[in-house]
Amino acid sequence: MPRVSERSPGETIFCGEGDPIASGPPLAYPRRIVSLRLKALSLLDRAKVIDLAIRAQEIVPLPFLRIVGYHRIGDPKVIAREVDEGVVDVSAATFERHVEMLARRFNVIGVECLRRYIVDREPLPKNAALITFDDGYRECFDVALPILKRHGVPGIFFISTEQTGRRRAFWWDRIVYLFKRTRKSKVTIEYPEHITWDLELDRADAVDVALRIVKRTFALDLDRYLEELSRALDVPWTAEEEKRIADQTVLGWDELREMRRAGMDVQSHTATHRVLFTLPDDELARELTLSKSTLEAELDEEICAVAYPNGGSVGQHTKVGRAVRAAGYTLGFSGSGICRLGKELDPLDLQRISTDIDLPDVYWRACVALPLAGA
Repeated sequence: MPRVSERSPGETIFCGEGDPIASGPPLAYPRRIVSLRLKALSLLDRAKVIDLAIRAQEIVPLPFLRIVGYHRIGDPKVIAREVDEGVVDVSAATFERHVEMLARRFNVIGVECLRRYIVDREPLPKNAALITFDDGYRECFDVALPILKRHGVPGIFFISTEQTGRRRAFWWDRIVYLFKRTRKSKVTIEYPEHITWDLELDRADAVDVALRIVKRTFALDLDRYLEELSRALDVPWTAEEEKRIADQTVLGWDELREMRRAGMDVQSHTATHRVLFTLPDDELARELTLSKSTLEAELDEEICAVAYPNGGSVGQHTKVGRAVRAAGYTLGFSGSGICRLGKELDPLDLQRISTDIDLPDVYWRACVALPLAGA
């Protein structure tokens, strides 16, 4: 699912060992292009073409694996009032509509079924689909779990283990919290480079740049950077405040164990949600192995899958692919894209259909019915 972007793509930034990181999110399109696609898809929807395409696949399936991805569910202004509203993908009502369609028209599977297809060459059910969540926000338990149980389908929840275990806020939520709390109009930081922001001119752009620094800076000292932001913005960040935010937003181990007992899958989203291709080799290995070993100890089962923070494709970053294999993962889930079955399927680059709180249902349904429509 393309995300709406109002900025033109910028320069390519290189992030260690020659790995390019294209600016902008995966599949970012200007609003004009998204608007034209929505008009075309709305016409097809009114003509019942999308519904017909879904029903036709019960007879003649298309060679695609539908993997849908989410983060948070709810009203952004309510559940993310203090933190990052941008990770809220859908309302509860929209998510229920999505699950209802998938449960009725597709065969929703879990990790083990996909692993057997990849490793043991066992056939997949016709029109297989997976429902995934990244990060480990509380809505996974409070909102998603009851809906998935109501429709009798499994979900796969990728967890950043250090946030869960140590009651830490996600770094992007901490950054947004600081910008929302500051009363300063101009801000200057010196690490990792000298930057001055005029918050009266464009606070949203300043936040975006602050987040992209974490996503794109090789070997960033994250703690130092976050402390630098707190100082520059003149907003204190205490252990007590972090625990308060984490307890409001992040799942705990008891909830995750209950989700497993309910038939959901819990897998790795690394230890601290660092963007993997920005890390030196030792930190990269730690992110992957620590998360896997922690989950296995807490849940008493083998972990075989990882979802890459901030999407990305290991096909573009061979160092990451080697580290993922060395850590013992069989499956790797990346960002927005098309997941084709057959010889083209890369088990460490399983691309997902994402959504956005501002995009209408017709776009999401079209991408599920006809994956090439969202390419």
